[in-house]
Amino acid sequence: MEGPERIPTVFDIAREAGVSRGTVDRVLHNRGRFSPKTAARVREAVKRLGYSANPNASLLASRRALTLACLLPSYRDGEYWQLIHQGIKEGIEALEGYGLKATMFFYDQTDVASFRAQCKAILNGDKPTAVLLNTVFKEEIRTFTVLLEQAGIPYAFIDNKVDGLGNFLYVGIDPYRSGQLGAFLLTISSAPQEIGLVRILRDKGHQGDPNEPRRQGFIDYISTHFPQCAIQTVFIDPGRPDSILATLKEFRRKHPDIRHYATTNSRVHLIAPFLALHPEMTAVGFDDLEKNLQALRNGSVDFLVTHGILRQAALTVELIGKYLISGTLPGPRNHYVHLDILHRMNLD
Repeated sequence: MEGPERIPTVFDIAREAGVSRGTVDRVLHNRGRFSPKTAARVREAVKRLGYSANPNASLLASRRALTLACLLPSYRDGEYWQLIHQGIKEGIEALEGYGLKATMFFYDQTDVASFRAQCKAILNGDKPTAVLLNTVFKEEIRTFTVLLEQAGIPYAFIDNKVDGLGNFLYVGIDPYRSGQLGAFLLTISSAPQEIGLVRILRDKGHQGDPNEPRRQGFIDYISTHFPQCAIQTVFIDPGRPDSILATLKEFRRKHPDIRHYATTNSRVHLIAPFLALHPEMTAVGFDDLEKNLQALRNGSVDFLVTHGILRQAALTVELIGKYLISGTLPGPRNHYVHLDILHRMNLD
């Protein structure tokens, strides 16, 4: 009769993947630096050997299905939510030994009816173990979370949040502070008399406004430190990209003295062609999307405030997974990720 099968260890994973034990630890816990190629080798070794960081928890989880319903905005290639989705998938893959699976529910963030339909799909389908969502439509979020609480379904926020609700977790930036940081960077070398704030036209009813806290931090910083400065707002329509340059040219015709521009969303690259026509202007944007990085690289944008989108999403899944598997709340409810400042000098 054969003895019990030996349970693989972190050292076995390191040997199988041809890396150090420390590298395995970084990949499994998604911290520190490692290349995508190294991460793939470690995860393949984990899968081949059937490794679990906690065999007892893994055995417990295997007796019941753990399902995470992810309610997120739909996206096009290269957009912000594509990176969030990718990070969630990587986080789920790292915890698949515990039986955690994710189901994606995508909605159109320009259409509140689309959001309502996906909320209904979650509530009327197989009951998930937990729900992960963001907060584009804040009033609809309040209604939906009441229904989740009535159904006994815990929920967590990623990227933005609504204060005063019963979520057990939030992972993301402190949006107000990030807006203040963006304003600081925009005005670090001069005291503007006017600033152009470029906003995204989202839904017709103007119900979707996920960047309001960041924008408020930006505005409050300017009003406190530059009370003489006027903030002029212009809306652009990402659904009609051919109209953006004309919209900004008309805005400049009305406000010819503005030399400072900012966006508080993730799409500063949309105004980069306009900024390229005016090298004397200073501009600040948010988030390290590849198109934004290119605008920073070519000099159209001066600063980006970023936070590691993939890391944020993977960390969110890790913390949710620990909660669902062990029943232990993941420390502080608000897990604020750190802010990075990108400039052409440190971009590479």
